[in-house]
Amino acid sequence: MRAGKACLLASLLPLPFAAAQAQSLALPPGARLQLDGGRLEAAGGDLLVGGVLALGAGALRGIGALRIAAGASADFGSGTATLSGDWENRGAFTAGSSRVELRDGPAVSAVLGSTVFANLSLASSSGKRYRLESGLTQTVSGSLQIQGLGPALQVDVSVPGSAAYLNLLPGGSQAIANVGVSDVHATGQHLAPTQTNQGGRGNDSGWFGGGVAVPATPVPMLSRGLQLLLAAGLILIALRRRASAAISRG
Repeated sequence: MRAGKACLLASLLPLPFAAAQAQSLALPPGARLQLDGGRLEAAGGDLLVGGVLALGAGALRGIGALRIAAGASADFGSGTATLSGDWENRGAFTAGSSRVELRDGPAVSAVLGSTVFANLSLASSSGKRYRLESGLTQTVSGSLQIQGLGPALQVDVSVPGSAAYLNLLPGGSQAIANVGVSDVHATGQHLAPTQTNQGGRGNDSGWFGGGVAVPATPVPMLSRGLQLLLAAGLILIALRRRASAAISRG
């Protein structure tokens, strides 16, 4: 079987894979899997990356949790990964132009380790809670989607009261609706500036607001000569008004 057509059915496991536990697959240290344009279907099982994963233009579908171990690497190229469980990156992740989607499944999914995503989507129709690791930053360079499609989706942290950080870089786009935030600070673009916190505890620096944040426009400084000319004009106007008033009284 070609690696690009790898399937997670036990009878069709490519040699680089070894079963780690029920419904899970592991790519062990030293092993390499290159999907190119292929698709890997996990049927809800976890994918544990200890070696080298190259997604290319391929797709990871039906993944439970995806964990990239320390010393491992994953290059997502222009591919797509859809998860229902945790995202954990302790190794080397190259985003390329890829898209990572976290969807409904368990009531809580964690986003662990620091990752620079190209495009990140968090969505739920059940009010799911996405829990970012406290003290660490998740960065998005392209599109950031956070959508509560039923009850408000919640974004909070692994240690309540200890902030995590979400950084949408300049030039990135956002589509955020029906979300509650607790202890997560937006350190890049202001997020959801026309909305309000839906059920979160707050401590949400850089989120929400009464309207679109408009940067202040600096007023150009006048040169010294123009300042004197302006002052002289104002004095002249005042003198003319005085003269006119005196003539009227006379």
